[in-house]
Amino acid sequence: MEYKNYNYKNKSEVIKMLENNQNVIEVIIGAINGIDDQKWLEEICIEYILDEDFGIARTAIYGIGDIARIYNNLMNKKIIQDRFNQVKNEKLKFVIQEVNEDLDIFLK
Repeated sequence: MEYKNYNYKNKSEVIKMLENNQNVIEVIIGAINGIDDQKWLEEICIEYILDEDFGIARTAIYGIGDIARIYNNLMNKKIIQDRFNQVKNEKLKFVIQEVNEDLDIFLK
């Protein structure tokens, strides 16, 4: 397995790649790692939590945990929890459980 450091600093580049459905998982991770705009990052993750692609939805859910860890808060916690409650996939529900445990730690 090759380690890749995804790190995007340009919102326009991220938006363009997401609009083209290009490397969505990589882009979500890279945006969280490189762009300092909590509200915008949360909105991206919220948009993809219910994505039909398991990997994309999983990345968006874990992204919420990463944002909470980085900023020690969530601006859209209610919306995020509402989206989490809409998830039907049992494997993703496990991911949500893990992220909610992280939120308990990072959002004290």
